[in-house]
Amino acid sequence: MKRTIIAAALLALTGCTVVNEHRAPPADWPQLEVTVEETGFWETQEKCGRNVAEVILIGPALGCAYINFDEMRCRIYLWVNSVLDHELLHCRGYDHYGSSDLRDYWEIWKKENQNVQR
Repeated sequence: MKRTIIAAALLALTGCTVVNEHRAPPADWPQLEVTVEETGFWETQEKCGRNVAEVILIGPALGCAYINFDEMRCRIYLWVNSVLDHELLHCRGYDHYGSSDLRDYWEIWKKENQNVQR
C-alpha cells in the first residue's frame, strides 16, 4: 500500500514543472531532508515516470520531486535547473492549485503511521 501511495505522489508531480500556481501546504507538513540530483534527459524521464509515448504526446518532464515520508526525504531529479525552485515548493508541501495530491498523501501517511515514533 505504501509503495502505491508513493508511486501515486511521484506520478502526480511528474508533469508539474509547467504549472506555477501552488496551494498552501498543510500546517503540520514535516520538514523533509532534500536532495537534488541533476540527471540527463532520459534518466529524468525514467525517474519522473515518463515513457517515450508520454514524452512525445505530453512533452518531457523537466524535473520532479519524489517525496518519501517513511524516510522523511524529498528527492528532486532535474534535467533543467530552472525548475528547482518549483520542485522545492513540492518538498515543502505545496500542491498545484486545484490539486490535493500532496495533502492527501500526507494525511494517508499520518493515518497509517499514527503509532510510529519519529
